[in-house]
Amino acid sequence: MKEFYLKEHLSIPGISSASGVEFSEGQIYLISDNSNYLYNYQIYNQQLNRHILLNSPQMEHVEKPQKLDLETMVLNNEKIYTFGSGSTTSRERGFSFTKNDWNITELDMRNLYMAMKSSANIKSSDFNIEGVAVYENSWLFLNRGNGPGGRNVIFKVVGDDLVNDFKVTSFEISLPEIDGLFFGFSGASVIDNSLYFIATAEEGLSTYDDGVIAGTILGVLNLNTMEIDYYQRISKDQKFEGISVLEIQPQKISFILCEDSDESCEITTIYRLDLKLS
Repeated sequence: MKEFYLKEHLSIPGISSASGVEFSEGQIYLISDNSNYLYNYQIYNQQLNRHILLNSPQMEHVEKPQKLDLETMVLNNEKIYTFGSGSTTSRERGFSFTKNDWNITELDMRNLYMAMKSSANIKSSDFNIEGVAVYENSWLFLNRGNGPGGRNVIFKVVGDDLVNDFKVTSFEISLPEIDGLFFGFSGASVIDNSLYFIATAEEGLSTYDDGVIAGTILGVLNLNTMEIDYYQRISKDQKFEGISVLEIQPQKISFILCEDSDESCEITTIYRLDLKLS
């Protein structure tokens, strides 16, 4: 077990919940699984900005059957990417945007998600992309094992683009069972050759319906061996869905985490997690 400190870092009014987070150059970028906006929060002046990803009559608090279900966010080559979970056909969109001009491009993820399912021989009822990270020239997509089959899978994707030119390799990952609860991937960040991931547990097995929240673990996976080196529970009653590196020091790594409380609230709390390395 490593020593860690988890505390509230800041509160952002105007967002009901967050499912993905990235920190870069003093700004926090956020997505919410029931919103058609991408958000950026400028820490120095506490200003929240909204950027339209997809126009619709309802832009926030979108009903479950219509929502994009954006669950992942990652920074890659000065662009930020966000992807739908793929748990239904309406959730197979992705978006990329450039930070300097907010030029947003929609991505059709259907072909890639179909290739992922084929690579891992995974059923649609078990397919639920909840995390993404970049490692060297590869994308790492994390499937959350909260479906009937409990399939926690990492998909390694290489290629010139994610729509038409890619190659997929899949790795089945065994996550721990704690107090009779099964955990599933919910977010990740890469540092050197390690994948720092969070995984959550809910009562019930469904990629569509939410269950009673049963906590979050933090783990470290060796990207050379694809084996888990370490994990520990960081909360018994919170569902953290996004993680991003805030600061790296010789003896400590600091992350920011975002939370999906599955409750109706117009304030999102960003948490800070300090992990001692020795």
